[in-house]
Amino acid sequence: MEKKDKIELGSKDGAIVIRENLEPEIYAPMDLGEMHDNVRFTLAFIMYAVEQEDWVVQFSEFVDSIEGKIEEKKDEKAESRRLKFKVIDGDKK
Repeated sequence: MEKKDKIELGSKDGAIVIRENLEPEIYAPMDLGEMHDNVRFTLAFIMYAVEQEDWVVQFSEFVDSIEGKIEEKKDEKAESRRLKFKVIDGDKK
């Protein structure tokens, strides 16, 4: 088993630790309060979501569609830049 680097978290800290070849580790903040409750809820939701295979498939398709739209926008911008140039026939001597 690989050696883990030490990560220190305080009672107000939360983290998702992803290490190569190891299971992700999720640490929720221990302090009370609305912000900490929201962080714990978000971490719990992420844990739940990654276990839902159909959600993972849908999310992957969603990300692919967004990436496709980003590429389309890049292509449109490049094309619009090309359209701004006007070709002028030079003097042929």
